[in-house]
Amino acid sequence: KKDKKKKKSKAAVEEEDEVADKSSTKKKKKTAAANKKKSSSKSKSTLANLHVKKELKATSPNYRIQRELKSFLSDPPPNLKVKVGKNIRVWIVTMSGAKDTIYEGETFQLRIAFPAAYPTVPPSVYFLPPNIPLHEHVYTNGDICLSLLGKDWRPTMTAQSIAVSILSILSSAQSKSLPMDNARHSQNKPGEYQKDWVYHDDLC
Repeated sequence: KKDKKKKKSKAAVEEEDEVADKSSTKKKKKTAAANKKKSSSKSKSTLANLHVKKELKATSPNYRIQRELKSFLSDPPPNLKVKVGKNIRVWIVTMSGAKDTIYEGETFQLRIAFPAAYPTVPPSVYFLPPNIPLHEHVYTNGDICLSLLGKDWRPTMTAQSIAVSILSILSSAQSKSLPMDNARHSQNKPGEYQKDWVYHDDLC
């Protein structure tokens, strides 16, 4: 009986050790993933500063974009943060729902890309999944129905002013709902130039 108890005890210990090992491995993976995310975020922040410090001639196609980035970084609007990777022509803007709005506590990411013809044409702007706001002017593919990205764009505008406008339409929303034509439009590639769009009202 004593031998039997010892065997059971040994098996139980082995089982506990296995569970502990799995738990430890899981924790290590979570820590590694968190560190990787922090490292990536820090890297993008560093790259953004490097882009700003780089000397560009006024004739450079990136000169205007560099100036905009510098302005955004030095004085970011409330609830908006910008990060840039190796390509200065692609920004990721993190948008936090403003206080006392229906999106308070929610966080979204905008992808802003500058086409070759910028600023003659507007930047490509859309929300990145998985957190796409539920809004009557935001399609589930991430597109934003905003005339400033189409017929009302002016070369004097900036990517920052567009981001502020998008935050504004979220902040003014009283309820969460999908656009009426979402089922039709949501299959399209997001971020295309809204040159031929028909806007349903002055807010879109």
